[in-house]
Amino acid sequence: MGKVMTGLQNATMDQVPVPIADLKTEIIEGELLLYDPRQTKAVYLNPPAAVIWSLCDGRRQVREIIRLIGEGYPDSKATLTEDVLATLDQLYQSGVLVAKWNATGDRATSLATGKDVDRA
Repeated sequence: MGKVMTGLQNATMDQVPVPIADLKTEIIEGELLLYDPRQTKAVYLNPPAAVIWSLCDGRRQVREIIRLIGEGYPDSKATLTEDVLATLDQLYQSGVLVAKWNATGDRATSLATGKDVDRA
């Protein structure tokens, strides 16, 4: 039986994750490195997190990212939503993603700070 989503989780599903502007990427020993030169900060992503990151293109809502990953990894459906939301939360907290609230990009907000930010 599936879990019931809270209002916050439902709102999160409508967000469109967007990489921040000027982010540099590099693959090192099978892991993806994200580097923000403005913060002189690096974030390492393992392969599953890198798949989620690759789908954060500024056009897809969180719910579509989860659907696409579910199609590619059907055995992971039991924890898929929680895993994707946890990974996105870590990326928001790291400052490499911002949330756009609709497809036209009216607003991009850091979920970690609540402030408007530059988009990619």
